[in-house]
Amino acid sequence: MNGLRFHLFHPVSGVLLLVLALAGCVRLQPVSLYSGVETEPPPERPRKLSLAVEPVIFQDQTDDTVWFQDDPRCTQGRVTSDVAYEGTHAIEVSWNRTAEGCEWAGFGIGWDGWVGKDLSEVLPYAAIEMYVRSREGIMYGLPIVLTLEDYAGGMGFAYTGNRYFERPFIDETWQRVVVPLADFDLEVEHLDPTNVKQLMFELQQSGSIYVDAIRLVFYEEEEQEPWLVEPPRPDPTALPIVLFDEVFINDDGWGLVTDACQSVEITDATASSGQVALHLRWDLSPETCFEAAMGVSWDQWHPVDMTGIWDRAAIRFDVRLPSGTAARLPLRVGLEDYAWQLSLAEVEARFTPAGAFSADWQTVTIPLTALRGIERARAANPATVGDLPVATRPGADPRNIKQLVVLMAGAGEVYIDHLRLVELD
Repeated sequence: MNGLRFHLFHPVSGVLLLVLALAGCVRLQPVSLYSGVETEPPPERPRKLSLAVEPVIFQDQTDDTVWFQDDPRCTQGRVTSDVAYEGTHAIEVSWNRTAEGCEWAGFGIGWDGWVGKDLSEVLPYAAIEMYVRSREGIMYGLPIVLTLEDYAGGMGFAYTGNRYFERPFIDETWQRVVVPLADFDLEVEHLDPTNVKQLMFELQQSGSIYVDAIRLVFYEEEEQEPWLVEPPRPDPTALPIVLFDEVFINDDGWGLVTDACQSVEITDATASSGQVALHLRWDLSPETCFEAAMGVSWDQWHPVDMTGIWDRAAIRFDVRLPSGTAARLPLRVGLEDYAWQLSLAEVEARFTPAGAFSADWQTVTIPLTALRGIERARAANPATVGDLPVATRPGADPRNIKQLVVLMAGAGEVYIDHLRLVELD
């Protein structure tokens, strides 16, 4: 190919000269006027890549099928015999896309003598393989957008991310980089895979590398073995669900802290079942104390849709005072959704068989239908204890429940044990 023909194929050539020079290379494809046809099945894998397309993109050629951007501020490249992965020559390129005035940096290869190449038969089965090394030092990434261009100006793109590397970085040792053709975006710039002109390397940021042995190879995605296999989660609406007995379910409880506002700890001093219980003490009278709370997720922090059990489920737990008796406790128990909305009920003696709280363990059963929407700020306000204010918001969304919460108001001390979600009797 002479120098004139090289310029005709250069990406910045004039449109008229390009059309005249390529008139014999463009393939006309039949186009259906009806777009409602079924999706065509994938093409049959060819026995050899060479039966469908020329697989060698670069291997020692020093002719005008390899071109470089002609602005040395942006790109400096050559085909060199100073170093090679295989054969006698490699591509050497340095670039600085961030230099002033550089709108593009890169080079291209019009392999197979610039003829139009039909990749449609091998798109699902092939990849671009190349060997890359840095000129000096280490590069933690390869900022290159591989671009296939057709003879109508359509393009397909694939970024050479680290997942295509043999190692997590590029250094002065050759390594294989494999980019599947199936990973190219062909739709945005309407690449015609039946009439591919060239492979371009659009260079981003800056760097200096050698590239060699660029070819199409057969490729199949390796089946990935998950490095972390999560066990199947139980149905989060299959009642009963024990949230706390000896420990919190899935270790997903929170609020077990001791500070100036609250102390929530696991104690073995008393228990209604098992060996331990929760000991809650709190005082929100200091101005710096805005909330005392604890909670637990029972589905590993996944949102739970409780619409199917809302009318027949209840929150049940055992509670006792350290001493004395009370008709209600300065506690509110309920559910919170992932929009931070709350549905709560005050812990009143009417939810117990004994009708009063005392130093003996009592079982509290609060139907979900007894929960009411309430603002978080009001939930911790001792002035509202005994008069549950309904917020303007509708409360927790039963379709998007995050966790069970216990909000403490004013000051108090209680023991809680055997916290669970149950079916109503």
